Amino acid sequence: MREAAAELQRVANQPELIVLKRHRDLEGRRWHPVVRRVLLALVLAVLVLALLNVFGQRPATSRAATHAAVLSVYSPSRVRGGLLYTARFHVTALTNLPKVQLVLAPGWFEGMQVNSTIPQPVSEGSDNGQVVFDLGHLGPGKSSIVWVQFQVNPTNVGHRSQDVLLTDGKHELLHIDRTITVFP
Repeated sequence: MREAAAELQRVANQPELIVLKRHRDLEGRRWHPVVRRVLLALVLAVLVLALLNVFGQRPATSRAATHAAVLSVYSPSRVRGGLLYTARFHVTALTNLPKVQLVLAPGWFEGMQVNSTIPQPVSEGSDNGQVVFDLGHLGPGKSSIVWVQFQVNPTNVGHRSQDVLLTDGKHELLHIDRTITVFP
């Protein structure tokens, strides 16, 4: 019985290396909970902004049409480093187009990795720094869809022009102005 009382007394005493005013009463550390709450609120704010698509990835459609053709581009305008995404280029001919070409601004490829292009264009080339996909002949009412899978390089941050030009040989049919924003 005496041993139990002695043990109880030993446990009830203040442990070594513990200063009650500092460790129990938090003397001199009253601002610590405020800092923890502010940091937690910042993390929560970033998560809410990401859910609201502020940092990108949700694709949007850009569309242009003339009497000769319709072009729509379905791709995100805001992305994050390391993100994998797909851009879809849909061309519909309204008249006979013997040599359809998609001309993509360098911003489509600068700081990006191209994982695949499906289907492969008839030919690929470069014209004054722009990438040219030759889609071949499209008759009236026919369409061609090209999917290009990209991955954003983690060090690629900023704004890029992602303009798309649709030509029939050397004749410009239509133009879509696009910009992409890359977040770290």
